[in-house]
Amino acid sequence: MFSDSDISLLLDVANAACHKGHVADARSIYEGVLAVRPGFAPARLGQALSHAVVNEFAEAERIINEEVLAETPEDTDAKALLGLTYFLAGRDEEARDVLRPVAEGDTPAAYVARGLLEGIR
Repeated sequence: MFSDSDISLLLDVANAACHKGHVADARSIYEGVLAVRPGFAPARLGQALSHAVVNEFAEAERIINEEVLAETPEDTDAKALLGLTYFLAGRDEEARDVLRPVAEGDTPAAYVARGLLEGIR
């Protein structure tokens, strides 16, 4: 079985693959993680990211809303990624609406939200 640090490393590799354009490889890793940890929110968010980076915004939004926020509506990481998805899709007002409450915190998601809000203005 994979340890928490193994899973974390796999997700780090998959996220890096997304950022370098290796989306198919990243998606394979996310699927592998989900095979051993079904419904694992960080892997689901990675899947959403893998769609957002190739402009598949509707699928990214669906994953975030239906597979993460439906289970944990206050997940600030999911909300920050949803805001990023809206921002990348050119849906600035929706991005602002999602990001403003997240930006009020003192978490990594809050820092991301504040940075995105600066880019929207």
